Amino acid sequence: MLTELVKLALKNVSKRKKRAFLVMLGVFIGIAAVVALVSLGQGLQKTINDQFEKVGADKIMIQAKEIGFGGQFAPGQLTKHELDIVENAHGVEQVAGALFRAANVEFNDLQRTQYVISVPDTPKAVELMIAFNTWEADEGRLLSHRDSQKAVIGYNLAHRTVFHKNVGVGNKLKVNGKTVEVVGILKRIGDPGADGGISMPEADVREVLNESKAFSYIVVQSAKGGNPEAVGERIEKAIRRDRHQKEGKEDFIVQTSTELIESFNAVFNIIQVVFVGIAAISLLVGGIGIMNVMFTAVLERTREIGVMKAIGARNSDVLTLFLTESGLLGLAGGVIGVILGASLSKIIEIGANTAFGPGTITAVFPVWLIVGALVFSFVIGAVSGVLPARRASKLRPVEALRYE
Repeated sequence: MLTELVKLALKNVSKRKKRAFLVMLGVFIGIAAVVALVSLGQGLQKTINDQFEKVGADKIMIQAKEIGFGGQFAPGQLTKHELDIVENAHGVEQVAGALFRAANVEFNDLQRTQYVISVPDTPKAVELMIAFNTWEADEGRLLSHRDSQKAVIGYNLAHRTVFHKNVGVGNKLKVNGKTVEVVGILKRIGDPGADGGISMPEADVREVLNESKAFSYIVVQSAKGGNPEAVGERIEKAIRRDRHQKEGKEDFIVQTSTELIESFNAVFNIIQVVFVGIAAISLLVGGIGIMNVMFTAVLERTREIGVMKAIGARNSDVLTLFLTESGLLGLAGGVIGVILGASLSKIIEIGANTAFGPGTITAVFPVWLIVGALVFSFVIGAVSGVLPARRASKLRPVEALRYE
């Protein structure tokens, strides 16, 4: 009996193709938006999580709570004094400090404001900074602790014609008036600051920025086999004690790699929920459209309902028929929406990767997203048809047959 009702519902929907398409419009726009936003969001989240996995779980980052404009000195800013405190904390294997600020960069008779990051002056600290930033040379080489007046530039700065001309290995740049030679170009990371930035030896960075003691952040590698969270707590207590600050009133932040990715995921999940909520408005509109059409269908098919009841159809059969029809309308809209949403996200992926370089973003389509979108669209359709279906099932056969 259920099979026959489904066949009848499909026949009724197919007889009204134009109306069905207009009804599904709101549903598939909403589903397409949800699928596109979530798939791109999942792809971006996966890319960043993979980047953090490269960094490793044994890394700890310390920075000021408040950063001044362009990374300028602000309350809580770190200095070489804090670097010494961190280095002496129990469980610390290696420490590296970095100065990260905006500077005036000149090339090809053009001037641009780009970020400059310092590279430490000891071999192990250089290794730690490279590992933390996941730097890899695409051309040339990376900086060493022995370099002076050398620079490694980000992928975008080299290839995105920032200076109306590609910057290559061997070219010379002026950073705040100081000439440095480009010895390497980084592989694309996905971070605009790094991909468009310049790394230089710490002594050169301090000279061009006229900054003798400050660090923008400090990176720590905990000892092998140690607990990074415990090491982070010891570092926090040591700096807090040195600054005579109460717990919870610190003007600095100590975060492990795990805490950094958890913070990112928490913020990113909230953003995704907001986007999905906005897209859900289209689904609500689509549901109201289905409800209106099903009410109209009940009126148009009153005599048909009377005939069905006269030959033995029960109230539950009529109710199931109309719920199935509305559910099929929602499901059909969901199928179109999934196809459109997946196509849209792939187009955005291709466009972004073409414009900003390979690996910028990858659309991800988990099974739960596709199945969830289809089930949700069917439920939206079925729920929207509840009131019209109840009305149809309550019609008396005699009154329905007499309806004009």
